[in-house]
Amino acid sequence: MCNAGVEFPQLVRELRRRSAKGSLPVAAHHGILNRAARLTASPATAPRSAEWVTPDLEIDQSSEVLLYVGCVPYMDVALRYIRDDLLEIPRSAVRLLNAAGVRPRVLRSERCCGHDAYWAGDDELFARLARANIEAVRESGIKEIVAFCPECASAWRDLYPKVASLEGMRVRTLAEVLADAISSGKLKLKGEGTVTFHDPCRLSKGAGVVEQPRALLKAAGTLVEMPRSGPMSACCGTAGWADCDHTAKRVQIERLGEAAGTGAGTLITACPKCLIHLSCADRHHGAEMPRRVRIEDLHVWAAKALARDY
Repeated sequence: MCNAGVEFPQLVRELRRRSAKGSLPVAAHHGILNRAARLTASPATAPRSAEWVTPDLEIDQSSEVLLYVGCVPYMDVALRYIRDDLLEIPRSAVRLLNAAGVRPRVLRSERCCGHDAYWAGDDELFARLARANIEAVRESGIKEIVAFCPECASAWRDLYPKVASLEGMRVRTLAEVLADAISSGKLKLKGEGTVTFHDPCRLSKGAGVVEQPRALLKAAGTLVEMPRSGPMSACCGTAGWADCDHTAKRVQIERLGEAAGTGAGTLITACPKCLIHLSCADRHHGAEMPRRVRIEDLHVWAAKALARDY
């Protein structure tokens, strides 16, 4: 938030774009997830990204609603040492949509959304991924794209129109869809316990989606807020699998301290990357903290709270 109106995120993106190839930003996790994104951009590649689907999930391959899963299946392979439950996120997303009366379509071969490539300044890779994804849905009859990842939603909603038209297609986060379902009475949650919520940057600051995830939390528990929340929420420390250094770790540890200070037993977030980053900090430094909190994904938590009559 600059008094002179300087768009610092775009400034950083431009500096990265102009940097020598591969020098900025510094890739985290040995660059494996950045390389996975590049591999999925190849026209000759058909990524096997839907093997997470289990028999209890109601999928309709003629549905007008697409659940876009993004890179979570690849994250599950690369980051299982941090979280071994990442595939429960798309499974929970389908269960929640089913409970709300929606049988979504999934792409059997899905590519990275390109969000990270865009913010790393790699316009060529981003454009290739965007065109491939748009082409995959353009002639399919899909009218709505739902993403549980705020960064995927941002890529489709805010960035893809720079590459090609999405006329006739609506893009929403799963939190928005589920909040509407709760409001209309189509979805009911039952739960207990006190939780606090970490707002992902692309959800609160980027999309202005603040009250919708809280509608889910309040429907199945007691919500206590951290001092920095909503549009003024703190970042999880890093983005795009880049520059995950000691400064980022300090931000994450500070955030975990804020969550513990609320007295809540569980810290919930609605972004797979926030989940990974905060869980990583807890894994390495949680024992040093006066109090620890459990860290969960919003959609997995909400699916566990589904009323039994569903």
